[in-house]
Amino acid sequence: MPRNLSNGFVFKDERSGHWRAAISWQDEDGSQRRMTRNTPVACYPDRVSRKTGKVTRDNRGKGAAEDFLREWRDEEVRKDEELSGTVSCETPVYRYVLDYIDMKESTGNILASTADGYRWYAKHLLGTELGRTPVGQVTARQIQEFERDMVQDGYGGNTVSHTHVLLKTAFIRARRLGDIPSNPFDLVDAPKRPTKPINSLDAASVRQLNQTLGSVADPFSTAVLLALMTGMRQGEICALRWQDVDRVSRKIRVSHALTRASGTFALSTPKTRSSARTIPYGDELARVLEARARAMHGEREAMGLDWDEGLFVVGSAVTGAWKSPMALGQEWRAFVRVAKLVGSQGEPPRFHDLRHTFATMAISSGVDVKTVSAILGHSNAAMTLNVYADALADSKKVSMDLMGRIMSVGLS
Repeated sequence: MPRNLSNGFVFKDERSGHWRAAISWQDEDGSQRRMTRNTPVACYPDRVSRKTGKVTRDNRGKGAAEDFLREWRDEEVRKDEELSGTVSCETPVYRYVLDYIDMKESTGNILASTADGYRWYAKHLLGTELGRTPVGQVTARQIQEFERDMVQDGYGGNTVSHTHVLLKTAFIRARRLGDIPSNPFDLVDAPKRPTKPINSLDAASVRQLNQTLGSVADPFSTAVLLALMTGMRQGEICALRWQDVDRVSRKIRVSHALTRASGTFALSTPKTRSSARTIPYGDELARVLEARARAMHGEREAMGLDWDEGLFVVGSAVTGAWKSPMALGQEWRAFVRVAKLVGSQGEPPRFHDLRHTFATMAISSGVDVKTVSAILGHSNAAMTLNVYADALADSKKVSMDLMGRIMSVGLS
């Protein structure tokens, strides 16, 4: 039976002057085993400050030693396969990943739009050594070289990161099914995703936006103000129906979104449990929604049509058709050019930046992060903290300035 080898680690062997690699595993009787091996990579002693005694780690050569460890572990895995007669999966990686995506979609674990996104990331395997390699023969070095090539070919950090996550989850399944004896992705660090600064609008830009908007009763203005006052996503706004708006208790129920799959938009349920949520709203949005409802009632009466609660709030009052997120995005870009709007990063804001504006202003105004997270439909408050860290820092500074003024009353 193949050993379930750990990822291993490297450490300095000061006696030999080289980095040393170690791999451990657990025998069938439960006892822990470990083997070590010298690497050809030199190591250097840590530096100790004579004044403070502080130790400064000298990790020169550690990366090369870890490369040696990965190759050694791959070699040990292959030896185990030969000794045990284990037959690894011979399906090429590209084909295996596509089958994995098809399985996830057919079992209802992911939406069709999500599956299309996964297939787009999988296409980066086409024509590559990794894509052609049988799943059971993939090494950590191949994965690293594939991701390094993606960066050199000009792909952004997000694309490389998402591709890494997709491949790793497919290999996790392969390991569970017994198609591979170990997962080479366990030995590869996930690429870091670059954090792009939020391009939100400030108070002056919001005022400029409101002054440029037309009647609040038209579908475009309603969509913009819904995003600005609730932080709803573009697809959620386009999918919002009057039956989801409780104008008495002033609550919006987010139960659907318009998502794109195979080139066309379709109504779908939210991707996550937290995305399905109820959002309360105040007087200003109530005024906007009442004006929109009156306008749609008027259009239908003029055509001799009865009212229908199933109508889309920013869709057609007569035909009942929805406004697609793509069409809304085009209208927004044209509006931004006319209004000459610029976000906090000096760039024209996207429609999604209205959501960022809502969140940033809510946090800066003192709304607690957990409440903002629930309104936005984030899976947890940590995600909100991560995305809006700058706004939270500004809010803390304002709060501390206020506390300073309160606590300094009476000081000379």
